[in-house]
Amino acid sequence: MELNQNLKKVKPSGIRKLFDLAQNRKDVISFGIGEPDFITPAHVREAAKQAIDDGYTHYTPNAGFYDLREVLAKKLIETNKIPVKTEQVIVTAGGTQALFSAFYILLNPGEELIVPDPGFLVYGSQVTLAGGNPVYLPIREKNGFQIDPDELKRLITKKTKAILINSPSNPTGMVINEEVMREIAKIAIEHNLMVISDEIYEDILFDGKKHISIASFPDMAERTISIFGFSKSYAMTGWRLAYLVCPEFLINEMIKVQQNTAVCPNSVTQRAAMYGLEHQEKTKLVIEEMRTAYQERRDILIAGLNEIDGFHCLVPEGAFYAFPNITKTGKNSEELSMYLLDHCGVVTVPGDAFGQYGGGYLRFSFATSSDMIKRGIAQIKEGIKKL
Repeated sequence: MELNQNLKKVKPSGIRKLFDLAQNRKDVISFGIGEPDFITPAHVREAAKQAIDDGYTHYTPNAGFYDLREVLAKKLIETNKIPVKTEQVIVTAGGTQALFSAFYILLNPGEELIVPDPGFLVYGSQVTLAGGNPVYLPIREKNGFQIDPDELKRLITKKTKAILINSPSNPTGMVINEEVMREIAKIAIEHNLMVISDEIYEDILFDGKKHISIASFPDMAERTISIFGFSKSYAMTGWRLAYLVCPEFLINEMIKVQQNTAVCPNSVTQRAAMYGLEHQEKTKLVIEEMRTAYQERRDILIAGLNEIDGFHCLVPEGAFYAFPNITKTGKNSEELSMYLLDHCGVVTVPGDAFGQYGGGYLRFSFATSSDMIKRGIAQIKEGIKKL
């Protein structure tokens, strides 16, 4: 039996590979999986329990509860400065579903979508599954992991349909600065391209950095699909809830995809998130506590990494990832990642799991305790001395 040929083009997750290898090993320190080690705020958890007791156990509208979409539209207008109507907000079963919906409605067979490399590993595979061709935009350390607008322009062809951006970035922790963001917007307008903006880490920023939504720029709201979520900001990874805002001409198409994939987002999860949004005083306090903890951990990790022979790491500006250059160790990404697991009891992710230009790097998630970070760094230092 011949299966869908697109699946043959998709590689298994490089993140899960190391995670699975570490599962049966004792006393392993993991810098691998990118999810908060905090639990969902107490008031949001209590709201979920109440929602169950109140009978929110049935299907919801395909696009999510309307009152939740109203609150999200208000947040997008006030916080992200995106001009939006409630109907343009679609609630999804996680950010990954939102991404796939965006790719699926935009791409015809053979059309191209430009994605960052290194970048979140599902970008390219989802473009392929949607029938399109991913075109990889090199994200280079010499540019501070910023997008190079000139390099972006050189990749545009007659088949290019859209550009994907991710800020703050997984895996580099880079935050796109305003000057570069305006250049990307200019390029999209000049070439009549759509932009898919993955903003899932919008609340995790360091050193006074401010989040910028490209859809807030003039003439960009009508050509941008912006994706946000609760997984990182509210520590709700397992709850599977996100949302996107799209131009009006895409609303019905988005809902068609939702009808035929997830049907609707989880009802209880929606009510819990709604409560968190309506009680911002409590929620913002918890988000800031988590953000502060991440920044403290980042500082410990970066200082430690830069003390290891053969490692060099730029300071990430957002998200909870460090992306050190390890080329001077003499090993490639996968070799060193396996060495650190086998000889140091430390889980990292090879940089080339995130694309060709991630080769020579490792990704460290600092969504783990300061004590674990210090122990992990100490064990890596000892292991590297034996290389």
